[in-house]
Order: sequence, then structure tokens, then C-alpha cells
Amino acid sequence: MFRKYARQISAVVLCFFTWTSGGVFSIANAAQIEAKKAKAQQVEKKPEGAEERFAKETEEVEEILGDKKEDLQTKKWRLRKKKAEIEALDVEVRKQFAETEKKLKDAKLPPEILERHRKFVKHYDDNLAELKGNLDIIEKAKDKAEAEAGMEKARRHLEKTKAPSRHQKLDPNNLPHRQPKVIKREPRMKKEEFEKDLKKDKHAWKNQMRIMLASAGSTAGLLTPDDLAETIEVQLTPEIRAKALELGNNPVKIYEWVRNNIEFVPTWGSIQGAQMTMQTKQGNAFDTSSLLIALLRTAGIHARYVTGTVELPIEKIMNWAGGFSDPMAALDFMSSGGIPTTALTAAGKVEKARFEHVWVEAWIDYRPSRGAKHINGKGDTWIPLDPSFKQYNYSQGIDIKTAVPFDVQAFLTQIQSTATVNEAAGYVTGVDSVLTQQTMQDYQTRVQNYIQQNYPNATVGDVLGKKEIIKKEYSYLLGTLPYKTAVKGGSFSVMPDSFRHKLSFNVTTSGLDETPIALTMSLPELAGKRISLNYLPAAEEDAEVIAHYGYYSAPPYLVNLKPVILINGIPVWSAKSVPMAASQFLRLTFSSPNISDDTVIHPHVASAFVTIGLNLQKITIDQLEKRKQLMQAATNQLGKEDVSLDDLVGEVLNIHALAYWMSLDTFNKNLAVRRVAYSHLPAEMAVMINPIVKYVYGIPCSMRSPGLQLDVKRNINVRKSLDGVTSSEIGFTLSSGFLSSTLEHGVFDILDPEGRAISTVKALSLANEAGIPIYSINSSNISSILPKLKTSPDTLDNIRDSVAAGKVVIIPEKSVQYYQW
Repeated sequence: MFRKYARQISAVVLCFFTWTSGGVFSIANAAQIEAKKAKAQQVEKKPEGAEERFAKETEEVEEILGDKKEDLQTKKWRLRKKKAEIEALDVEVRKQFAETEKKLKDAKLPPEILERHRKFVKHYDDNLAELKGNLDIIEKAKDKAEAEAGMEKARRHLEKTKAPSRHQKLDPNNLPHRQPKVIKREPRMKKEEFEKDLKKDKHAWKNQMRIMLASAGSTAGLLTPDDLAETIEVQLTPEIRAKALELGNNPVKIYEWVRNNIEFVPTWGSIQGAQMTMQTKQGNAFDTSSLLIALLRTAGIHARYVTGTVELPIEKIMNWAGGFSDPMAALDFMSSGGIPTTALTAAGKVEKARFEHVWVEAWIDYRPSRGAKHINGKGDTWIPLDPSFKQYNYSQGIDIKTAVPFDVQAFLTQIQSTATVNEAAGYVTGVDSVLTQQTMQDYQTRVQNYIQQNYPNATVGDVLGKKEIIKKEYSYLLGTLPYKTAVKGGSFSVMPDSFRHKLSFNVTTSGLDETPIALTMSLPELAGKRISLNYLPAAEEDAEVIAHYGYYSAPPYLVNLKPVILINGIPVWSAKSVPMAASQFLRLTFSSPNISDDTVIHPHVASAFVTIGLNLQKITIDQLEKRKQLMQAATNQLGKEDVSLDDLVGEVLNIHALAYWMSLDTFNKNLAVRRVAYSHLPAEMAVMINPIVKYVYGIPCSMRSPGLQLDVKRNINVRKSLDGVTSSEIGFTLSSGFLSSTLEHGVFDILDPEGRAISTVKALSLANEAGIPIYSINSSNISSILPKLKTSPDTLDNIRDSVAAGKVVIIPEKSVQYYQW
């Protein structure tokens, strides 16, 4: 058993040990692992075409015009030289234009396409003439004032026709890895307050009115088809049906299976739905209730949701929420997930907690067998069932820190002695990556040997510690809830829309565009599905150009495309057409009950392939395997029948996203053991093929694909120290952050043995190997360090904003070149 997991156990133990021992420096080992391999890599560059070289020359003209340090005569000499180079390139460019026109005519492409080419050529001619005229004015200027006026005119012209910026301003208060902005409120204590919210949802309120009539003595509407119906959350899938059948369609066994197998997550609102909850085997009260209702309805048993406010002793809350030893930390953890929670104190001590909750009622043949001999159609009582509340056994694992000592301070001292550390200037470089890696590997081997010798059958949980549900099994249903119900707020067969987490989509031409939302779907509808943004030919003539040239070989100014959002390959939304390679922004807005709306933006160009990878609770290996099987099935159909690009390319991107989230979830779960309670809200990332575009006077002229890109924009999580000491949270956050960055290149390196992927951590390791100073910038040294950085004005602005927001910025003195990055 141990050999199967030995490497994983040792690696996880090492990460866990180093951050709990207070060594941020040691986590930098993650940044060194790739460096040795990277030293041997050579930068690959493809030869540039005439249009690309022409665009580069005009950019250099703009740089000369904007140089405030150079004297007038030197500028004039450099501009004269650039003009000659541009005129020489012009000959090549025009030859290329002529070849393109001939190709279009020979291919008998539609007249509209030829007209687009001629418009592009005219755009080039007009702007080149203006540029040459402005350069002539500068050259012939009789004095400095006339020359500067000419340069300003030339600069304005080039500014007007320059390529659009793809830079997105960084918001330091909304970084991808952050905690949620919860709208905290007290639990409601009046039934009318619950009913007020239900009235906003017509279906739920109609259902509640039916229940109110029944409780007042009328049997009209006591049971309806809604109590057996399939809904967005209650998905009666083949897997759900098979599980109900496996459990004999017996309400006692169904309830006990859900209660004893689904781990509780302290968040609020409907996120996954029944099917995904069964796959992940974890969920909040809403999702766990949805799974129970789906299994009961599949078995022919009427079932519905109930919401209200309940009270529990604080000891049970502390166990249920994650194994806390500090009462207020436990309550803060629950409320940070969106659950309305408050402490109930006596004599200054927290004794109980009051919180809003969701559970299930099932129409059971209860008398006299208490559900043990339930017969459908013979129900007599609505029986309350809570599948989400349970208690856990927490095991501490092996005390590796004592059993296999590691002198962190000696290690840090040794590393620092081999590096160049300039505390006065605020930088470090030259960390010995070989020594760092060897030390880590040696310790990993020691841990591995110790466990193998002393605990040969150990699993990861045995080593690090684990929590296990304390199972409860009876031959009947208890008929009561395991807590005091302060108020029963309402019942409903269909989840009210106000309880659902939702995702809204829009594609705009500006990152600041506030165009109304184009499409909104609930997260349970999207759970487990591939979400793609493709750009398809806008008309037949556009398809003909692409068919003739190839997708990324076509001159982009010849083609128009329309953005299309697809769910599992099925188009669900499209917008008006845009020019190929035009700047685009995918805006995603997450709406969650009790949590502020959150919008993320993914810049890209029209023609990109974009897949949105959601992580609603966790990603399992089974989910990943199923997606791989779908991709293989599509691959097998190539040449036999039409296979969409989304089924192939989209699925490849989707699998990368799922692999990232599965790996990060595993690391975070193991890092959190014994120190921190950890959960996350729905997380999001884009994996895309986003072409690099070359422009001539602001018009896209050519494209090339840079490979796959991964862009994590939303990884909102809740972490809380079990004992209330914040140092554990800080250590966990730093370690998780380094690991998340490492995975941004690691998931690609799995498929690319040459290791050509890049990430922030890897870029820092490359800078370290190259001897480039790596600065740590804060409010005390920003004024002295910024002038030393060789980076863009946009990046400098981001650094200023981040430091002003109280952040620390780590950055190399200059950029590193790695392949085409």
C-alpha cells in the first residue's frame, strides 16, 4: 500500500512541514525545480514576414519620437535612417500585397473578400504617405520649434494608428486568490421574513401557499407532481437511478447513504445539483438536500426542501465545521461561506450557535414501521430528514516533525550564504537551485524511509491526519431533527431562484464595456459541462477564406467572425460579427446568495479558442477520466464523420482546466490538515489558444498561435485557523499561492516533456538562474526600487497600485526570455 503512494505522501509531508515551520524561503524550492532544465533551453524564433518587420520599424519610430533624453540632431539622424529602412521594406510589403491579391483571384474567392484586401492596402498607403510626409517635415525643419512641431504631429499620427493595447489594469483588491466579500446578516427569526423572500419566486410561493393550506387543515394540494419532478437541481440521471436501485428504493437506506457518505461544506446556496454532489461526495446543505431529494423522487417518494433557523451546541458546530478548537473561529468560518450565523452566549461564553439551514421532508409510510416498511402510495406523514448535519472523527496522523527532524534555520542560513542577498537594495538572486533541490529531495527520502519502515501500509490520510464521518445506521427513520428548530421558514419542491448561484456571460470589445448581460445560467445547470467560447465564420465568404488559407494562416483583415458560447458543444448564445483578431473581452459575473457579485474579465482576440473551467466544489479523477473518454471518442470519429473543433480542441482545453483544479484541490486539502479549515466558493479559470497578432497601422495583418494559455481569475476560498491563530492561515495561503502558480506551468509540462510552459514561479526561477535581481517591493522601498526596473509603464502602474493597497510585490529587475514568451 505504501509504495503506491510513497512519492505523493513524502512530497505532501514536505510541503506541509516547511510551511508549518515558518519557512517561506523554503517554499521557493518550488521555483527552483524547473531552473536546471531551463538553462539548457534555447529561444525559438520564427522568421518574421515583411509586414511584421514593417510594424516593428514604425514602433521604433514612435520610440524615437517619444525619447526626451536625446538631442534633436541625433533624433533627426535616427529618423532619417528609419525612413530609409521603411522605404526598403515597403517594396517587400507591396510585393506581398500583390501576391495576396493574385491568390484571392486565383482561388475565385467572393468579390467582397477582394474588396476587403483593397481597403487594407489603401489604409496602408494613406498612413505610409502621412508618416513619410511627417518625417520629411522633421528633416527639413529650419529650427528646433518647427522640428518639434513635426515630431509631435508624427507622434500623434502613430499613436492614433497603433495596435490596441491588450493590457488589463490590475485591481489589487480583487486578485484571483482571495476571500469572499460576504454580505453578513443575522439569522431570520420570523416565518414572515422567509415567506417574503419566497414571494419573489412565483413557483416557490405557489408551493408554499399549498403547504400552508394543508397545515391549516385542508388536504387539497398536500401532494403534487412537483414533489416527484425533475428540476435543475434534482437531476434524475442514470447514475442517480442506479444508486436508488442499489439502495432498494428504500427511504431508510437512501437517507443513511447520503448522510454517511457526503461530506459537509459550510457554504450557502445551490451550487452543484444532485448529480455533481454524488460525484464529488461533498456539498453544502442545499446540494446534499438536492441529492437526497433526487434519490427519494427516483424511488417514487415525494420529497421537498425546508428552510429555517436552527440552534446547535457550540461543541457540535466546532466538530461539524472542520474540527475547530476555537468557537469563534468555527462560527466565522461558517459565516464566511455565506451562512447567516450568530453566537449565543451565557456568562460571556459561547454555548450555542444559531444559523439558517436547509433540510428535507419526505412523505413516508411512517406508521407503524417508522419508514422501515415503506410502501409507495401509502405515505401518511411528512418526515424531516437532515442529510448534511453529522459529526466526524479527526485523527492526528504521524508526528513527522518530531520523528524526522529538519533544521529549517540551518537550511535557510545555508541557502542565504550561497545567494546574493542585498537587504539594503531589497533584492535577492543566485539562490543555489541545485542545493535547494538536493536538500528537499534528501529530506523527502528520509521521510519516505521512515514511513516505509514504521508504517508500511500507511495512506496519505494516515500520515497527515484525516477526518471520517461518524456513521449512523438504524433500521428506521427517527422522525426528528438533530437540533432545535427556532423557526421553520418555508417548504418548496423547486429551488427558489434566489438561492441559486449563477454565472452570467458577455463578450465585449472593451474591458470597461458595461453592455447588459447576454446570458445567465445557474451553476447546477453548468455543473460538469464543458463551457466554450468559439469564433465561427460570420458568413459563407468568411468560411471560404478560412478553408483556403487555414484558420490562423488567413490574413485576419479578410475575415469576420461571430462569438459563440457553447455548452457541451451545443451553441446557446451568439453575438454580432467582429473582425478577425479584434480585441475582445469575455466578462463573467458570478452571483451568489449572501455574497457580493463578482465579475472577472478574460482579454483575448477574436479567433481565440476559450474554455472556461469551473471548479464548483472539487474535481474527481472520475470526472477527468470521463472527459478524456469523450475526447478519445471524438478523436476516433475523425475521418468517419463530422467532428466539431469544440469536441476536440475545446475538450483538450477543458481537461487541462480540470487537471489544474484537481491537483490544486488535493494539495490544498493536504496542506490544510490539522491546522486550517479550508473550503472554496465556485472557482473559475480560462484555458485558451489566444493568437499573437501583428498589426500594420492598427489593422491586424497576421497571426500566430503561442500555444495554450491558462488564466485563473477566480479562486475565492475561505480558510480559518482551527485554533484561531492567524499565522497558520498566512502559512497556508503562501504555500497554496506558490503551488497554484507552479501548477500553471505544471499541467502543461505533463504533456510537453521539454517543459516549455511558463508561470510566475517559473519566471522567477529563470531570473534567479540568470543572476537577475529579484526585488521585494513594499511601501518603504518602492521609491528607490521602481527606477531600477526595466518594465512597461503599465506594469509600473500596477506595482504602485498594489503597494498602495498594502500588498508586497515580488518582481525581477527585467523580463526573462523563454522560448516565444
